[in-house]
Amino acid sequence: MNVLAVGAHGDDLELFCGGTLARCRQRGDRVFMCVVTDGRGRPKGELEQVIAIRREEARRSAAVIGAEPIWLGIPDGGVWFDEPTRHRFVELIRECQPDLVITHPPEDYHPDHKATSRLVMDAAQVARTANYPSALPPHRAIMPVAFMEAERGIGFLPEEYVDVTEVWDQKLAMLDCHHSQLQPPTLPYDPQAPLPPPEQNMFHQYVEAVSAFRGLAVERRYAEGFRFWQAANRLLTTRVLP
Repeated sequence: MNVLAVGAHGDDLELFCGGTLARCRQRGDRVFMCVVTDGRGRPKGELEQVIAIRREEARRSAAVIGAEPIWLGIPDGGVWFDEPTRHRFVELIRECQPDLVITHPPEDYHPDHKATSRLVMDAAQVARTANYPSALPPHRAIMPVAFMEAERGIGFLPEEYVDVTEVWDQKLAMLDCHHSQLQPPTLPYDPQAPLPPPEQNMFHQYVEAVSAFRGLAVERRYAEGFRFWQAANRLLTTRVLP
């Protein structure tokens, strides 16, 4: 299978579905990790330097599980639902030809998350259109769209779960690649600074709480939860998550 995961910001995919992407790679899937924005929101500093730091972090995180990174580079905080941006999402889907797309739930908290979700849903349908202006072929396969965890799990009721216990260390390793997010939010950024210990690592604390809670539902130590978009051309009779 081809799995396309689309997160608004660097570290979103790792937080909300990193274990599932690791499980997908385990079963032999080709996994694309697309980061929509350029990461300029943090740390504070010269924009080109900040963007370069965040892009390299995303690349290293994808490499942990052997995924293929995609960087759209839209300004952080500036994801808008408009025709030029939707076109980029259509081209993304046509290029990756996914059998499964994972993205943010449409009601999530951040405007970039909400816009990303809507763009994915609309582009999923437009990518099927035969005469849409593109050099890439239409993607007409039935393509489920899974919504990953909402920020802090607020208002999100999963329908399916993935046991991520056996890939937990990989999930943490992916998050640790986002080193700049674990330091004070102002440059100079020190890439050699040690990571904070687990009890002070905000990423580790976050995913430990959420994934352990989701694990309770399925009697596993750690799990990630998902809902699926209920719409035409998105429904299958078989499970696609690992």
